[in-house]
Amino acid sequence: MPLVFELRPAAAADLGFCWPIYREAVQPLTEALTQWNEVAQRQLVEQAVAHAGTSVLRAENADAGWLQVEETGHAVQLRHLYLAAPMRNRGLGSAFLAWMKERADRKRKDLVLEVMTNNPARRLYERQGFKIVTTENDKITMRY
Repeated sequence: MPLVFELRPAAAADLGFCWPIYREAVQPLTEALTQWNEVAQRQLVEQAVAHAGTSVLRAENADAGWLQVEETGHAVQLRHLYLAAPMRNRGLGSAFLAWMKERADRKRKDLVLEVMTNNPARRLYERQGFKIVTTENDKITMRY
C-alpha cells in the first residue's frame, strides 16, 4: 500500500530541513559531472523555499521531503522533489508522482520535470511513465 502523504506550504524556517536533504542528494551527482558551488547551490535552495509553489512533504506524522511545483497554461512543472534519506525507497516518491500525474490529467496538462543524467531517480520517473523529451548538457527533460 502506498504511503499516505500530505503537503504543507514551506516557510523560511524550513530552510534548515530542506538544505541538508538537497545537499546530500545533489552534491555527489554534481561533483561527478562538474564542480560543486556551495554558495550558489544554497542560494538556489533559499530561493526555492521562499517560492509560493514550494511545499514540505509529510508522511508518517513527520516532514519527509520537499518539492516545488510551478504551473503554466499548458504544463505542471515539478521543479524539485527531494526526500529525506530514511524515506527513500519506501513508495513515497511513487505515491506523490501518481498523485501529480492524476492532478495534471484532471487539468489536461503535461507533467514535466528535469533530472540530472546521472540521477538514480530517473529510473523511478521512467517506471512512472515519463518519457525523455530532450537531453541538454547534464539534464534530461521528461514528460508524462
